[in-house]
Amino acid sequence: MKTTRLGASRVSERLSQLDDSELLRIARIQLPYVTTAYEVIFHRYHSKLIQVCYRYLGSIEEAEETVSDTLLNVFNNIHRFEGRSSFKTWIYQIAHNQSLNRLRKKKLTLVAMDEADFIAEEQVESVSIEYNEKIDLWLANLSVEERSIVVFRIVSGLKFNEISEIVDQNLSTVKMRYKRALEKIPNNTKK
Repeated sequence: MKTTRLGASRVSERLSQLDDSELLRIARIQLPYVTTAYEVIFHRYHSKLIQVCYRYLGSIEEAEETVSDTLLNVFNNIHRFEGRSSFKTWIYQIAHNQSLNRLRKKKLTLVAMDEADFIAEEQVESVSIEYNEKIDLWLANLSVEERSIVVFRIVSGLKFNEISEIVDQNLSTVKMRYKRALEKIPNNTKK
């Protein structure tokens, strides 16, 4: 039994060194009977997706359910991924759409950025509560489209071309909305 666990651990460790395209290729071969490559994908994206979904939904329970739905969707439809965009973009797009669907249904409020970072177990330089409140107020006043772009750019660190694919908007539109969102930052909020 110990030998089997050790072997599985080594396989997972080797798989975790692969890029998304290789993992995707292996997962397509393995699924649905063997889930080793899928588990690596799951662990690679789970906390990042929780962080993004939490920013949209304002509830850890809602974020976890949304991420579970997203990853189940990936599991069931991995063979449909066509590769027209990166896998990372595809999985974020699924999470984005799942989050927007839940938002439409629940109309939940946005939560503090530092809480989302804590939930995702990211180490982030702490900032004052007052500063976070100002950021939250600014984000709450953004449209859903602007908020989506800001969250993907700042929280997830995605490139503009990836964001444009996720939100299904032209690259120039995404850049302009991001710029306009930043222009809405009150002078006393900028750091």
